Amino acid sequence: MIRESHIENIHRRLIERIEILGAISSSAESLTRVFLSKEMDIASRLIQSWMNTAGLVSNIDPFQNVIGSWPSNTAKAPSIHIGSHYDTVVEAGKYDGVLGVLLSIGAIELLQAEGYAPKHHINALAFCDEEGVRFQTTFLGSSLLCGAFDDSALDKVDSEGMSMREAFLARGFNPDNIAHIAPIIGGDDVFLEAHIEQGPVLEASGHPLGVVTAVAAQTRIGVAATGKAGHAGTTPHDLRTDALACAAEMILAVEHFALARPEVKATVGKLEISPNASNAIPGRADFSIDFRAPDLGRLRELKIDLLREIESIAERRSIKIDIQNIQETSHANCDPVVTKLISGAVAANTGQVTELFSGAGHDAMKIAETCRIGMLFVRCQDGLSHHPDEFAESSDILEALRSMADIIKRVDQNAFAHM
Repeated sequence: MIRESHIENIHRRLIERIEILGAISSSAESLTRVFLSKEMDIASRLIQSWMNTAGLVSNIDPFQNVIGSWPSNTAKAPSIHIGSHYDTVVEAGKYDGVLGVLLSIGAIELLQAEGYAPKHHINALAFCDEEGVRFQTTFLGSSLLCGAFDDSALDKVDSEGMSMREAFLARGFNPDNIAHIAPIIGGDDVFLEAHIEQGPVLEASGHPLGVVTAVAAQTRIGVAATGKAGHAGTTPHDLRTDALACAAEMILAVEHFALARPEVKATVGKLEISPNASNAIPGRADFSIDFRAPDLGRLRELKIDLLREIESIAERRSIKIDIQNIQETSHANCDPVVTKLISGAVAANTGQVTELFSGAGHDAMKIAETCRIGMLFVRCQDGLSHHPDEFAESSDILEALRSMADIIKRVDQNAFAHM
């Protein structure tokens, strides 16, 4: 048995590491850390050093994924992978993604201190880009490690006009070599991800941890509305084709569409207008739609209905629109065997089990296209996420640390029994 004092030391270091990573940002006022940035380089090297301290064999790949391996002396395959992402949204909180990365390292430290000998290889993973902030395409790191990276993403450009291909070249990596990077996540493997809930269910139930059963399907849509710019003081209202007024009506339509369908989440989170002057009629408005539903089939059906409403508004206002489907990700079901093992560990450590459906996207949903997945949620204050006030109690993180170590053992010993 591991001494309680040793558990507390690992827990204390984990909390300290959250604060350290929370200070690595491109902004002095808030936390922002995006793909292929110098801030990601700093964070990746820190995470690698912590993996090394935990006794893992680590490396950083050209995408800024950090991989720490704990080889088994008794088996080569399949493997268990645990982790999450360490990139952030703009003006982020300190726990989203990072908590899962650090829990994977801490849980392995606990198991090693206990003298546990794994039956399967175990990899701690820190993914470079789950949020998709810089190039508006998500799951880049986990896609690479599954061998599912889409080369068309290399032509995506960031807000400065730099393509992903150019960003790689500027770092000294030829993106033509991506095809030669061998995936480490295989079809017979299991992936485990711990994450803050990003919702209020656990807090309302009074439970520190929850077990995820499935993750919602989601799509990102880009809408460009083009009218005609003009003078704000001389153009009569009945002769205007105001792109922003049209976009405003469309955005309200998105909200009303979701309010009428409780299973749907639809959000306009980004809006840009041109010429963006106080005395000019906007000639163009570009906005995003984040659209989510429980399963991919329903998502596609509802998206047709939503876009039909948007097109109708544009036609009535004589506004030209261009709609781009930026990304689509299928729903993901957590593996029932793995979920049962996670539930057993949570029940043993906390005395209770709450099962949850995740409306937020996670690397696990991309990895589910390759292998079995399981997810653990950690309670967060007010259900708040993607916000500087995002917070998880130290005591809940301790419960998650104990449970993750137990989950790894249970999966290692039982998840591959019938393969």
